[in-house]
Amino acid sequence: MSDEVERVQVMSRLEAVLASETLSDAAKAQAKNLLDRLGSGVNVVVLGPKGAGKSRLCDVMLGHALPEPGQKASVYSFDDVQTDPDESVASLCLQCDFLKLTTVTDVTAPQDMDDFAATAAWAMSRADIVLWCTSEFGPTEANIWADASDHLKDHSFLVLTKADRLAGQGQLNHVISALQYIAAEEFHSFFPTSTLQAHATLTRTGGIPDDQMAASGIKALKDTLLRLAMSGRRADLDSALLFLERYGADTSAPETAKDEASSPQRQTYQKALDLLRSRTADISQDAAPDAVLNCCGALAEDLAELASAETQSAPDFDAWRNDLYEASDKVMLMTLENDLRSAADAATIILQLSRDLQSRVSH
Repeated sequence: MSDEVERVQVMSRLEAVLASETLSDAAKAQAKNLLDRLGSGVNVVVLGPKGAGKSRLCDVMLGHALPEPGQKASVYSFDDVQTDPDESVASLCLQCDFLKLTTVTDVTAPQDMDDFAATAAWAMSRADIVLWCTSEFGPTEANIWADASDHLKDHSFLVLTKADRLAGQGQLNHVISALQYIAAEEFHSFFPTSTLQAHATLTRTGGIPDDQMAASGIKALKDTLLRLAMSGRRADLDSALLFLERYGADTSAPETAKDEASSPQRQTYQKALDLLRSRTADISQDAAPDAVLNCCGALAEDLAELASAETQSAPDFDAWRNDLYEASDKVMLMTLENDLRSAADAATIILQLSRDLQSRVSH
């Protein structure tokens, strides 16, 4: 099942659970939040000081010349989101493959850096991924970015814009060396980009050749961003599945009768799936990391013991059993780290095991 098909099915199940009126107010709020996240995509915020080249980067990345806010355009629509009476950001809505997974927000930067700090703080609080565009990432920018959460830093990119201009000034290598060090500490990745020629071609012809896209540095940025966005969408799906498991909603596809339904392998898969379903509700998203890790660790160990107790052997079953042992080892290692990220990763592994078993039982 593709992630897109699964997303639609999961959203439908969430809507059905909400309509059933069986949830507490807190659970309803959580379900609505999950629906919003699955419906809106991963929020990518493009930030940086005024004149950093953010809009030109968006143009090249999305493959369309960006009109100014307020102008009529058949491709883009703008929604002004007020941060305070004097400032706003414009959300860009565009029909392209990149935006099937993401919502891109280009933040208009005030000239005054104090005002920019307030706008950036507002935008960062709503971002899943930040593209911080800069030509130097000086102390003022660093101070603003220091207030970002560790989670956001781990999912954001430092983007050096106008690399072609720096190369012409003989400063490119020096700037790249300095920013690589900063990016290693403060960001997920670092990408030097040169959009001048690509943007000129886009404006003139309406498109950008693949080789020019690669040479601009935008292709590498976009590919990495898409992989991260897909990971974020998968995490949102896992959270929704965990919610549905916790509140007793069937998250599996309708089962069909199979000639081999009573095979020993299928019986073992069903036992493992029943064990997962009986214990998944114990993995609370509101629990402390050590509680989540202890629950996931015990569950992974019990699944491994169930699999090891089976004497049957078949290539597919042996591969599943080996995968289960590997997953159990990973969860055990995560319990040693005992932090929020490890707890989320452990819960994701448990949900992956559940999805795999649902597929094995129903096919």
